[in-house]
Amino acid sequence: MSKNNIELSLFGQVLRLYCPPEQQEALRESAQRLEERVSLLKEQSGIIQLEKVLSIVSLNLNYELELEQRKNAENKNVLMACVQHLDQSLAKLQSSGAETVSIGQENN
Repeated sequence: MSKNNIELSLFGQVLRLYCPPEQQEALRESAQRLEERVSLLKEQSGIIQLEKVLSIVSLNLNYELELEQRKNAENKNVLMACVQHLDQSLAKLQSSGAETVSIGQENN
C-alpha cells in the first residue's frame, strides 16, 4: 500500500482511501468520531437500520456545516467592515498631516 493510501475500518467495512500522510491521523480521528456519533444515535433513537442512522447523522452533520459556514461568512463581513473602518481612519490621519500618533495613551 502506498504511503498516500490509508485503510480504515468503518461500520465493519474496510475502506481503502487516498489520503496524504500528514492528514491520515486526522482522518482516522474523524472516522472514530463518526462511528461514535452513529452508535450514540442508534442507542438514543432505537433505530436499528444502519442506513437510516447514517442518513440522519449525515443530515445533522450537513446542517452543522451550513451553520458554521454562515457564521464564518458573518464573521468575515464583520472583519471586513472593521478593516474598512481602520483604513478610513488611517486615511484621515494621513490626510490631516499628523506626524505622530499615540496609541493606547491619552492625549493631554
